[in-house]
Amino acid sequence: MTIVTPCFNAADDLRTLYADLGDLVLTLSDGTRIDADLIVIDNASSEPLAAIPTPDNWNVDVVRLRSNTGGSGGYNAGMALAIRKGRESGEMPEFLWLLDSDARPEAGALRGLLEAIDTDSGFVIMGSAIARPEDGSVFEVGGRIERVFGQFGPQFGEEKPAPREIVEVGYTAACSALVRADAVERVGLFPDVFLNGDDVEWCYRLARESGGKVGATQASRVRHPYWVTAGVTRRRYIVARNAFGPIDALGLGWRVRMCRALREVPKALAQVMIGREDLAELHLRGLEDAADGRLLGPGAMFELPVEPFVPLERAGEVLGAYEPELSRGRTFVHPRVRLDEANAERLESALRAIGIEIEPIPRGAYPIEREWIISGVVGGLWRLVRGPTRAVAVIPVRGRPNAWCRGRIQVQVTPDALIVTRCQRGRMLRGVLRTTWRGIRLSWRLARRKPARSARERLPQVADYRIDCEPPA
Repeated sequence: MTIVTPCFNAADDLRTLYADLGDLVLTLSDGTRIDADLIVIDNASSEPLAAIPTPDNWNVDVVRLRSNTGGSGGYNAGMALAIRKGRESGEMPEFLWLLDSDARPEAGALRGLLEAIDTDSGFVIMGSAIARPEDGSVFEVGGRIERVFGQFGPQFGEEKPAPREIVEVGYTAACSALVRADAVERVGLFPDVFLNGDDVEWCYRLARESGGKVGATQASRVRHPYWVTAGVTRRRYIVARNAFGPIDALGLGWRVRMCRALREVPKALAQVMIGREDLAELHLRGLEDAADGRLLGPGAMFELPVEPFVPLERAGEVLGAYEPELSRGRTFVHPRVRLDEANAERLESALRAIGIEIEPIPRGAYPIEREWIISGVVGGLWRLVRGPTRAVAVIPVRGRPNAWCRGRIQVQVTPDALIVTRCQRGRMLRGVLRTTWRGIRLSWRLARRKPARSARERLPQVADYRIDCEPPA
């Protein structure tokens, strides 16, 4: 079998993964030896990854691409290469283990996957249980698409534990998934969507076209960061655009496409309400490109202008520019804000230096907000009419309604960065009207558009896939 790992500018992750490979259990319960090699796809990292020492007793092939093709392109290059080499050598791998460079597999992760997929020949792909890096708590065992709003997320996890060790699921995360190589060769590779949703769409199409099933097992566990859009910027575009490939793969209709599109509109509005029209545009442009059929590659992800966050180490420098217009005043600290000790002290000191009173910022791990978007809307709109009563508001970046119009200056924080915006109520109100009208129009267009291409056209084929790699050094 062959392990496929794409990596982009994450040399430390790859070094750790190499160390993890040395701890893997490479025998099955019956004593059978697991023969595995590794293909690392260097997605045009700034520093070539081939310079990193590879683990002893492992056959590692590092292939450097000429450009960053994203997660889907990296996996596609690795899978196509493994299958082609197998056909040429007459030693075709039975399985491909897709493994992210930032996934931390436990010792029995590979054995668990192999023994689970062998329990039923109908399984074409088997995924691991995904756990948080911090404490090892499992938050996802397979996933599914919700058939009303088109959202996809964990099928089993914290709120709904898996009833058995091996479960059939709608899809499994590609950060650790074992797939039958012959099924990939017959059906096709990942859709070329750069990031997010590629594994969801692929699993549904792979199962449908092969007549097989998708599974997940708790006997295999990997630790992997919980992927959310909180704090990220450009990925908002790709999340909005790529939502519709999985919906089409499942054969859902126009109502689901409209509902899914409409869910992006409040997210855009939330950003408008905290002065981030640039982030709101990412959501709307994602819908626009999906409606126009511009669905492949990174799209406009790197083209749209986005104001960057500033490291919290520079909080004093950034906030000092606002001292003349603030003089003295009080601060609102959103109850969802949590920072580590060093960053909390930096921000508190920077605010006090310009004469702003501030209560202590809560210390701890940065939480993921789980409020409904409707929560606090009435209060947020009332503050929009009345105006903010505090000089400064320290708020999370997601822009939920209970953060709206809290301060004349809004300090939006991530775990280690900030960005400062002014509360300009007239501009915000105009932005709300424009965003609402544009979002509704785009949602209607997406509802009316023809579904994405068939699986054969949508999924690149192994034989035809072009691997644009640099020659070996």
